[in-house]
Amino acid sequence: MFSSSFYKKKFKKIVLSINKILESFFTELNRSKSQSSKQTSIKKKIVNLDNRIESFFDKFKNFKKFNQSKKKSYYIDTKTGAIIGTVVFLFFSYFFIPTFYNKSEIKKLLVNQTLNKYDINVKFNEKIKYGLFPKPFFYTKNLHIIFEDEVLGKSGYTKFYVSFNNFFSSKKLRIKDLVFENTEFNTHSNNLPFFNKALNKLNTQNKIVFKKNKLFFRNKDQDLLFLSKIKKVNFFYDSKNQLQRSNSEFEIFNIPLKLSVSRNSDNKKKLIELNSRKIRLNIETSIEPNDKDTNGYFDILFFNKKNSFNYKIKNDTLNFLSKNKNFNGLMNFKPFYFSSDLKFDYVSQKKIFNNESLILDLLNTELLYNPNLNAVFNININKIEKFEYFKNLNLRIVLGEKRIIANDFDVNWNESVSLRSQDIEFLNEKNEKKLIGEIIFKFNDVEKFFRYFQIKRNYRNVFDQIKADFVYDFNEDKISLNNIMVDNKSNKKINSFIEKYNKKEKNLFNKVSFRNFVKDFFITYAG
Repeated sequence: MFSSSFYKKKFKKIVLSINKILESFFTELNRSKSQSSKQTSIKKKIVNLDNRIESFFDKFKNFKKFNQSKKKSYYIDTKTGAIIGTVVFLFFSYFFIPTFYNKSEIKKLLVNQTLNKYDINVKFNEKIKYGLFPKPFFYTKNLHIIFEDEVLGKSGYTKFYVSFNNFFSSKKLRIKDLVFENTEFNTHSNNLPFFNKALNKLNTQNKIVFKKNKLFFRNKDQDLLFLSKIKKVNFFYDSKNQLQRSNSEFEIFNIPLKLSVSRNSDNKKKLIELNSRKIRLNIETSIEPNDKDTNGYFDILFFNKKNSFNYKIKNDTLNFLSKNKNFNGLMNFKPFYFSSDLKFDYVSQKKIFNNESLILDLLNTELLYNPNLNAVFNININKIEKFEYFKNLNLRIVLGEKRIIANDFDVNWNESVSLRSQDIEFLNEKNEKKLIGEIIFKFNDVEKFFRYFQIKRNYRNVFDQIKADFVYDFNEDKISLNNIMVDNKSNKKINSFIEKYNKKEKNLFNKVSFRNFVKDFFITYAG
């Protein structure tokens, strides 16, 4: 017995060959219609087409096919070949009927249907063409998407997939799906409702797809706030659950994000999910429709720890408060400003200083260096892992003008020393991540401090404070000190001791290393 798959593959090649012949014929025919001076008679073209098909089947019918188990040849007779050829010819002829449509009329029809069915206003700037595979569609380049009388997007390549139920009349043509590729969106706060309208309009099985796009978000002065690379956006209707859905994959400030929006077509309630593996973020929220204010809740998952928030949007302002009341904040959209108070009972040292920490992931992005970003974070941490004697850490982080500055830093160590700083800045240049600043050690109970570190009595020089400049290297996980001042006085022996220490590879975050460092420091100072 011979293999059926063998013949299937051969038949596929036959169909593709015939398709190329037919496509070439109709393309040539259309070209001759537009070139009246060099017009060739249709009769001549049909004869030419017939000769090409006949030539193809003459070659095909003499082609021998061998059974894999028996070296027996099989032939397709002329009658069978003619029947197959006729069927294929009629089949493809039907699908090539749209090549004869009046292109101006087709443009008007596509514009009207796109507006009525999807609430998307488009403008053609170049010729429209017809394609067949994988399913019938019209396509064009340099298409404009219009929203409220301005060009919202410029699509490099657009496909209008159409239903093939009836190709005999162009007036009965119906759009099924829309695909926009390489689109540049120029957006601001006033035209963002475009995407919401596209979602709300969907009530059929048809889809809207955006591929390989870019979104430029600008302020009212047309200054660029941020650029988003949009890998893919899908708008579709989930008939099973009666939901209007949108799934998208995009990047903002080098942070890959996935966004899913579902809208109930009955009660208009929206469910939104935003997640990013890179920064280990997952946000889920529900929005209830309200004419005056928008109220809702959202859940944030950080490091497998979940926090729930209630929020309210009113007059371009968003207020949120966690259910445990440890986190609250305010966000103004016009102009953009963000402030938040964050309270942590316990923080892991690894999640702050580790090379894979969330903080470093954020610092590696462009998010915190946006020149139009203005934000203030007031942070309070009760306990830090491996620093059990540090209590009640307070820190104020200010973002603005492409700078990250920490001030109002204050933490109590074992109720004997207060660590304070007013000027700490994060630098991220040439793959080097560093904290630089000045820190002051204020001794509240110096004797208690000496007892803890077991400083011998002959080395217990009493003073009020120590001031030092420092550089913390995130990549090397190491602190370097310089410009040591004891009670506002410099000491040559101390500075020499610090220089030697900076050349060593020891880590101050290690308890043993830190204890030895403190002992050696006071021995050197007393000597």
